[in-house]
Amino acid sequence: MFHTAADISARTAAGMPTKRMKNEPTRLRLFCFHHAGGSPWSFSGWGQWLGRGVEVAPVSMPPRSASAIGVPGAVSTMDALVDEVTRQLTPLLEEPYAFYGHSMGSLVAYGVAQRQIAEGRRPPACFVVGAHRAPHLQITPDLTTGLSDSASLELLLGLGGAGRLLRENPRRMKAVADRLREDLRVCGTYRHPAAGPRPLPCPVHVLVGSGDPLVPAADAAAWRLHTSARFSLRSLPGGHFFNREHKDLFFGELGRVLGAVER
Repeated sequence: MFHTAADISARTAAGMPTKRMKNEPTRLRLFCFHHAGGSPWSFSGWGQWLGRGVEVAPVSMPPRSASAIGVPGAVSTMDALVDEVTRQLTPLLEEPYAFYGHSMGSLVAYGVAQRQIAEGRRPPACFVVGAHRAPHLQITPDLTTGLSDSASLELLLGLGGAGRLLRENPRRMKAVADRLREDLRVCGTYRHPAAGPRPLPCPVHVLVGSGDPLVPAADAAAWRLHTSARFSLRSLPGGHFFNREHKDLFFGELGRVLGAVER
């Protein structure tokens, strides 16, 4: 079942309300955009880690398909994906909010933030990037085309993005491989404007794994060009999915930057 962003705006990826005290005010809503091959489930439990005052809102993206014609709500390009997610989220972005995107999710979140600015609407109060190079840098071509099921899974498993259950369930393995391949293909359609969009007017904080084979530190640091406000770059131990490998360090850093947001 496809859920719109409105369906999950106040829920964790597991579909359960974020745990908080009765009558506890929400200081900030954090919209979370998942990685290629992932889903809103990627953010299960984040509400408990981040604690009071942060409402975790996993973003459910429309189906991504190369043969989008005839598939209700499906998209085949990054522009179409960003347009659809923006359409869903816009009614929810009238109060202070922040974006977190991991890998592909960073590119989608960046596109939504740019749409907000272009339309004169409220921009995010904070933009947090996880495991992605700056958007003006070309993505590695061999990661976006021609991947077989086995190659797709080797990429995902090699990056630490799937565990034993995925290896032991062939049907699930194929579904994840298909989703990853489609997502990488959609990422490959992204074209950064030659003139460059305006810098985000909010702080941009970039988190990268010290052992990430896909995102060199210099490419992550290039996000500095995309904000007119504060910028920070933090290298955390781990690979492309450092947020799963060292949760205490990751959530400590994420909580710190969100706690500094000025409403």
